[in-house]
Amino acid sequence: MVITRIPVGPLMANCYLLADAPGGRAVLLDPGDEAELILDKLQGGSYSLAAIWLTHAHFDHVGALADITKHHQVPIYLHPKDRPLLEMAQEAAAQWDIPISKPPTEVTDIHDGATLKLGDIESRCLFTPGHAPGHIAFYFPGEGCVFAGDALFRGSIGRTDIPFGDSRQLLESIHQKLLTLPEDTVIYPGHGPETTIGNEAATNPFLTPQDPSRTFS
Repeated sequence: MVITRIPVGPLMANCYLLADAPGGRAVLLDPGDEAELILDKLQGGSYSLAAIWLTHAHFDHVGALADITKHHQVPIYLHPKDRPLLEMAQEAAAQWDIPISKPPTEVTDIHDGATLKLGDIESRCLFTPGHAPGHIAFYFPGEGCVFAGDALFRGSIGRTDIPFGDSRQLLESIHQKLLTLPEDTVIYPGHGPETTIGNEAATNPFLTPQDPSRTFS
């Protein structure tokens, strides 16, 4: 699988261009901003866009949806619990003084355990709520990697001091759905550089035995 990380927007959210081969079929994961840059990457690689997959619908992960789907009318996959976030994404971005076009809200539902395909490459949907109510991680067992969105980062975890955030739920998601993956699984996060499951299990300060009174950001 060809993986291209494209940091976009003021919050430097990672959009990923995933393809089954050079110049092959592709999906975009979390196109959060800078649609022209993302479209240039698609065109420059001669990729055929098949779908858009969303880990969640915070504005910094969906801000380029409207402009991209003007050029590529492809299905958008999202967990149904994040539909309200998608519907209010433009208003949420405005609160940060970040203008985005109102994203399309016609999406295809995905659920925990569902399998999505990129050509012959399979990805399993892992329901990882806490940062967002419908957060999904995309695990590629054959490729040894997981796209964890804003659940788990190198040395940190997703914010929960935001609407619909739940720190206990996020920690449960991480421990039950992500840390149970093989230790050498590469984590591609929603912000920042990649890491591995083993590294985060061993060194991430937010994943040590938990004090119930502890809060996270």
